[in-house]
Amino acid sequence: MCGAETLGILIKEKLVKAMKSILVALMFCLLAGPAVAEEKAPLVIGKNLKVGMPVSQVIALMGIPDKFTVNRGTEPLTDSVVIEYLNQGVVVHAVNKSTLVDEIEILPTFKGSFAKGVKIGAKFNDLVAKYGVPKTMNAQIARYPEQGMFFQLEKESLVSAKVFRKNSPILDLKLINRY
Repeated sequence: MCGAETLGILIKEKLVKAMKSILVALMFCLLAGPAVAEEKAPLVIGKNLKVGMPVSQVIALMGIPDKFTVNRGTEPLTDSVVIEYLNQGVVVHAVNKSTLVDEIEILPTFKGSFAKGVKIGAKFNDLVAKYGVPKTMNAQIARYPEQGMFFQLEKESLVSAKVFRKNSPILDLKLINRY
């Protein structure tokens, strides 16, 4: 075997091991959780659902995910586990070798709110009233990088958002900061 092949195999083995650890923790939370769905408190981004919280707490809060996938990053440390709650309008990401939430995607179907009361469908002026003027903005994205928040707008209405843990190595944050 050549050196590049060996390196590739080692990286793959480490990635598989890290992802298995995260999936084992997730499965344990699923099995340890209640068998019957309970009435859940409304989701509030930045309060009961936030970046930096353990993935096990997300599962305890939101229940069994609709789907698990693994996203490859530009290097092994930026690979991530993706936990989808499509029926709740939320996708959670945790990077390789971490059990903490690095990113929360808020989808157009999200029925909860943000900590300051903003909801999907809110007007841009409401966003500014609650969070202040964005650091940067274009026709589609209002950026609040200090808070790790990026709001996607369509016709001046909030349609989705992404929230990131401070200094997260996750690829999505690198990409959103690029534009």
